Amino acid sequence: MTVSNQKGGVGKTTTAVNLALAMADSGRRTLLVDADLRSPSVAKALGMEGSVGLTTVLLGDADVHDVIQTWGSAGMDVLPAGQVPPNPSELLGSAPMEALLTSLVGEYDFVLIDCPPSLNLLTLNAMAAADAVLVPLQCEFFALEGLSQLLSTVERIRSRFNPGLSILGVVLTMFDAQTRLGADVVNELQGFFDAAR
Repeated sequence: MTVSNQKGGVGKTTTAVNLALAMADSGRRTLLVDADLRSPSVAKALGMEGSVGLTTVLLGDADVHDVIQTWGSAGMDVLPAGQVPPNPSELLGSAPMEALLTSLVGEYDFVLIDCPPSLNLLTLNAMAAADAVLVPLQCEFFALEGLSQLLSTVERIRSRFNPGLSILGVVLTMFDAQTRLGADVVNELQGFFDAAR
């Protein structure tokens, strides 16, 4: 599953980390992959060593099993991003990335991919390899502005590369039930999906 939104600062990494922890706590073998090779933050969020990881593996400098780290008592596995490469789109769009994701899916009950805040090749390739997309959506004034673009991208991926890709749902982040804005965003989101059916 990818955790995706082309907007930055909406809580993608926080959502991915907490969901992965919850899955691991429930006894599921869980891997969290930091695929944001431009601004990686999973390792930092978990207080882990992040200098080796996905980039290292894709460059052929290490085996994936040598750089996956286990975090916490639940045994969640984490594949940090590693060093920021000069060409992240090319790395994630490569045949080694596709082969890596395919091999890892067979080893885990859940593989969560924390995507970068864009709809570039990095995110598109992650979606092409995933079963589902989870969309963190910040409760703010322009919350739905980019949602239709993201959903359109998911439809294109579904029709061309991955017919099994689905939208798992939307997670409202930074929601404040005490404000009118929070309620307005929830109502707009409900109307948006009702109209899309």
